[in-house]
Amino acid sequence: MLVNGTRKDIPFVNTVKIFAIFLVVLGHLSISNEIYSFINIFHMPVFFLISGYLMSGNSDSFFIFTKKKAKALLVPYIFFAFVTFFFWYFVGRKYGNDSLDGQNTSVVLKHIIGIFLAIPSKDYLGFNFPIWFLPSLFCAEIIFYGIRKYFKKVSFLICLIAFSVGVLLNKMQIFRLPFGIDVSFFALLFIFIGNWLRKNNLVEIYICNKKLIYKIFFTILFGVLTFYISHINSAGGTISMVHRMFNNYFLYLVGAFSGILCILFLSNCIPNHRLFHFYGRNTIFILGFHLMCFSLLKAIQVFVFHIPVETANGGLFINVMYAIFTFILLAPVIYLINKYVPFIVGRKKGIL
Repeated sequence: MLVNGTRKDIPFVNTVKIFAIFLVVLGHLSISNEIYSFINIFHMPVFFLISGYLMSGNSDSFFIFTKKKAKALLVPYIFFAFVTFFFWYFVGRKYGNDSLDGQNTSVVLKHIIGIFLAIPSKDYLGFNFPIWFLPSLFCAEIIFYGIRKYFKKVSFLICLIAFSVGVLLNKMQIFRLPFGIDVSFFALLFIFIGNWLRKNNLVEIYICNKKLIYKIFFTILFGVLTFYISHINSAGGTISMVHRMFNNYFLYLVGAFSGILCILFLSNCIPNHRLFHFYGRNTIFILGFHLMCFSLLKAIQVFVFHIPVETANGGLFINVMYAIFTFILLAPVIYLINKYVPFIVGRKKGIL
């Protein structure tokens, strides 16, 4: 499971997930276009690849697997959707950019529809756009499970075809599909690669077992390469997997896998720590609640310290601090939900 838990025998995965979710949080702040493009070229592919990496064998029936994934991904999605919608309806839409659109009845109605259709569009999920990822991942995982279970010998070919279908839908400018299925077509390729890496122990052999000096070297190498590719590719416009904006598909894929390798090497440079274990197993909370934390932090900045919110625009340092404080604010929320009501995020007690 990608965002709801990590196997104990793969400690570096916790670190990978923390870096990935930190980039997600940072990417939703007012950062520069260069940093935004760098993050967007690989931060979603990392999550999909790790999802495939953690996917177990196909001993379960398709129905049982789907039921497990619905509990792990759709139940938390519904929880986050309703909590953040009510927060937006009673608080968020009265301030900032939402103070105009939020008073429009049609906007409110679209957001309500968006909860049930899970269309990855700010028109429908504007109150908490990042949660589009959960239903999209659900679709991608069950599709991949079915492919691997019933069409194992041609699974890679089917995933390539699915990616091509995604490209075709994009070129035809097909309207956004419910549950982020149009994004799932692209995700299948990354899930396949992640599952293939795990099956052949390639990460352990070629990354985990390398000397630290080599890990640092390749972290820098792939980091620079990813930044360079994202800079070139973003010249053609915004890069965004969720918005199906890739510009040059070849450059996007090269940048995505380069960024993934950067994160994998970087994560293996850092010793395992209980803090990484805590946040790594609970990235789903950060995904679901970080926009609410932004609202709280901005309110403190404006109403307590009387600092204009525009001061954060484009500044990397202040936005990194915003992201760090978001993690800190969510720590007690993570602890309390896991301790007392873990079922609302599809898990049992004792998973921290």
